[in-house]
Amino acid sequence: MRMLPPGPDAEPVRPPGIERERRRRWLIRLLVLAVASSVAFGLTTLWLTRLATPLAIAEADSQATSVVRAHFTALERGDFRKAYDQFSSEYRERIPFEVFHEMMMEHWRLLRGKVIVVPQSATPDRVVLEISFSGDDGTTLSAVFTLVRGASHWWIDNARWGRERAGHLIRT
Repeated sequence: MRMLPPGPDAEPVRPPGIERERRRRWLIRLLVLAVASSVAFGLTTLWLTRLATPLAIAEADSQATSVVRAHFTALERGDFRKAYDQFSSEYRERIPFEVFHEMMMEHWRLLRGKVIVVPQSATPDRVVLEISFSGDDGTTLSAVFTLVRGASHWWIDNARWGRERAGHLIRT
C-alpha cells in the first residue's frame, strides 16, 4: 500500500510520543514560571516589610520625642497643666494633677537644666525614652518615659524617675 502526500487541508501527522513530550515540556515551563513568580513575590514582600518597619519606628521615635520635648518645654515655662495634658488618660487616672503638680514644684529646679533624650526601644505603637537632666547645681536626674500611640497623638503613659549614678538609673 502506497501513502499519498497529504493535501493542503490535511493536518501533519505526528507520532503520539512527540505530542506527549511537547505537552510535558510546556507543563514543566509553566511550573518553573509559577515557582519563580512565587519566590519573587515572597522576597519582595519580605524586603518591603523589613524596609517599612524601621521607617515606621523612626517616625514613631521622632513623634514621641517631640511629645516629651513639648512636655518639658511646658514644665520649663511653669505651665504644669499643659505638661500634664501630655500624659495618657490611663496615667492621669493613676496620678491626679494635684499629685503631679506637687511633685513638679518639689523638683522643678532640677528640671530646668539641660535635657538629653535617648531612645531605648521602639515599635510603631510604643516608644521608651530615657531622659537625663543636668541641673544648674550639677545634680543629675533621670527618667524613663514610656509613650503609646493613641488614635491621633502620642501620649506619655508611664514615667519612672530616679537619680543617675555612673550611667545606671537608681529609682527614687
